[in-house]
Amino acid sequence: MKKLYTLLAFVAISATTNAQNNLIINGDFEAWTEGLPNSWFTTGSTVAQSTSVFYGGTSSISLTAPASSNKTISPTTDIPVTQAVTYVFSGWYLDNDANAKFKNWNQFRTAAGTGGTDTGSNPLQAAAFSTDSPSWQFFTAEGVPSATGTVARPGLRVYPESPTATGGVIYFDDIMFYDKSTLGVVDVKEFDNQVKMKTVVSNELKIEMPSRATVNIYSLDGKLFSSNRVNSNEAINIQSLASGVYVVTIQNDFAKTSRKFIKK
Repeated sequence: MKKLYTLLAFVAISATTNAQNNLIINGDFEAWTEGLPNSWFTTGSTVAQSTSVFYGGTSSISLTAPASSNKTISPTTDIPVTQAVTYVFSGWYLDNDANAKFKNWNQFRTAAGTGGTDTGSNPLQAAAFSTDSPSWQFFTAEGVPSATGTVARPGLRVYPESPTATGGVIYFDDIMFYDKSTLGVVDVKEFDNQVKMKTVVSNELKIEMPSRATVNIYSLDGKLFSSNRVNSNEAINIQSLASGVYVVTIQNDFAKTSRKFIKK
């Protein structure tokens, strides 16, 4: 039962919402003008707004991998940083394309704009590429500015999967860059109270919740059976699950809670 205790402990810890000040403007890619995302530098990149594929809100950005090398999009304004402060760079991506791969990228620079220079590699640059998955994945990295860094330039960087790959597309949503010390714990009792579901079900699971959320279903020993991004009361097919007791976690962009249910 160790896995179950670990899972439930994680859920208990996560039954809080994280309040932080996002230093990236339009990190949710909801604001667009003439086909381009507001407050993002995209020159030379092939981007598009998607209103059918998104993690939160009503839209995301798609970034097409080039035929060679890489392409990076970044906020139009470099972000001032303070020495010895830990910053977090995080967000969601959907890499379900065999022709593209992704790395979160960042530069700590000596000055903003064209007058500054890159101070070198740092912990906010991913070491490994993304791998294909049909589900949205979360990336996160944290670190302190380099000794001469005064601003940060976080970026989303895509590459062709191979030398012969072309046209691969990766989606991004809810991108954040923030001072870790601003992370605060807020009571999520209201969120928990708004999540309602039947505790005994047959072939489908429906959950009433305040907003679109990720719903994961686990066995009691912690094995993940399914992960779905659904709207409130949207049916999740559980016909293939064996009869028994399961744990379900419900997570939106700000909070996470859990329930148990019995599959008849």
